[in-house]
Amino acid sequence: MIGLTFDTLSISAAITSDGGDFLSRGSVPCPQTDRRDWLLAVSELLDQMDAPDGAVGVAVPAILHDDLIKFTPQSFLVEADLRRDLQSALGRPVKLCGLGTALGLGAARNMDMSGTSVTMWIGQYCHGGILVDGKPIAGAHGAAGNWAHLQLPSPVPHELEGRPCWCGRTGCLDAFLSTTGLELDHERLTNDVRSAADIATAAATGDIVSESVMQVFEDRLGRATASIISIMDPQRILLAGTLPHLDRFAERVPRKWPGYVQIDRSNTNLTVLDDGMDVILRGAASLVV
Repeated sequence: MIGLTFDTLSISAAITSDGGDFLSRGSVPCPQTDRRDWLLAVSELLDQMDAPDGAVGVAVPAILHDDLIKFTPQSFLVEADLRRDLQSALGRPVKLCGLGTALGLGAARNMDMSGTSVTMWIGQYCHGGILVDGKPIAGAHGAAGNWAHLQLPSPVPHELEGRPCWCGRTGCLDAFLSTTGLELDHERLTNDVRSAADIATAAATGDIVSESVMQVFEDRLGRATASIISIMDPQRILLAGTLPHLDRFAERVPRKWPGYVQIDRSNTNLTVLDDGMDVILRGAASLVV
């Protein structure tokens, strides 16, 4: 089975066994502005990996509706019929799902997914999905689980100024809870430009300023997940992303919920998936089982 996903920096693919073990994987830089170059890069990646014949499952960082890309940071893919274009470029069947859905499908290979699950991917941009008993829920417009473009709940005074989001609005959770948002918080506090990975690692090793920035981040994440609980009352929230040391959130974020959630929240479990990209690739590959 073949799974593929991408972001603004790279295109990644994996060939997996029926059990989900990686047989091989690879990546190439992601073209930034041209759909044709992007399609060529995908084709070349699978050729480099000597991918076997068969279908490809693709996890797309976008809202999909009737196979059309409706909402994505990769602006050159907006309104693309990606399944048609990939099938033409690769000469093989293609199945698509959103990044958040792939995260849930990948997690379902190794954990109980009964009840309602909400997925949260935190990277340069944020994505989500909803699954019920392990089955994806798309919604009327393919946008179910699009938590990242809700407004930041319960903003404190300095957050009321909002923050520009790539979607064109201000104040979206994506603008605060992405790695980009974390980096901006640190820069505003210190006038020092550092990567999100460096900030998280510095916090884990005792840097007071970095730790304070991480605490603000986790408070915002607590408010965001509390809103999800109030609306969806899920059995689990699955959290993954490119930020290191995500495991700190598994214990600390649920402590924020009593201040924002009226209902009993003890049956909602926040599960952090440290190997999130691997889970997404497995989830994408599972589309073609």
